[in-house]
Amino acid sequence: MKSSAPRYLPDEAVNADLDQRLRSLLSACFSDPCFITRRYCHEMPAHRWIVEDERGELAAHTAAHDKLIGSQSGDIRVLGIAEVSVREDFRGRGLVRELVAAAHAWGRAEGFPYAMLFGRPEVYQSSGYSLIANPIRRFDSGRGEWETSPMDYAMVCPLDNAQHWPSGEIDIRGPLF
Repeated sequence: MKSSAPRYLPDEAVNADLDQRLRSLLSACFSDPCFITRRYCHEMPAHRWIVEDERGELAAHTAAHDKLIGSQSGDIRVLGIAEVSVREDFRGRGLVRELVAAAHAWGRAEGFPYAMLFGRPEVYQSSGYSLIANPIRRFDSGRGEWETSPMDYAMVCPLDNAQHWPSGEIDIRGPLF
């Protein structure tokens, strides 16, 4: 089966049918039961990219948040990549790289200096991501409290080569994306 190129979609354009298809794909790709009832894990993203197969069925997806996070050097606007998912029969075709590249191109055009995600290095390093060692302050909605610690899977990708990732604590100012 062939797939389409990633297509941008603002979240506000998601209709009931696509909402159900997104929840189905996300539930198949992630074990978190939150996707049974909603198309996001921690908070609703503003932006999405989808890939459909030749029948128009959802084959892959990623979401992105427009986040202003805190650092000791000041605020940083990041494109928070989330919920990257590929249907099982489409895995191994480079769709993660295509989706991330589409989100990055959009982010550059919108002036984001960085993209940030929480994921496995072996999946995202080929898209320009590297691990960061910063302590990350975030809200754990499951426990209802703030937490600060380094995270083994926090990664950033510079979208503007003139920028340098700061040292010290990073404040997500909410839940992970």
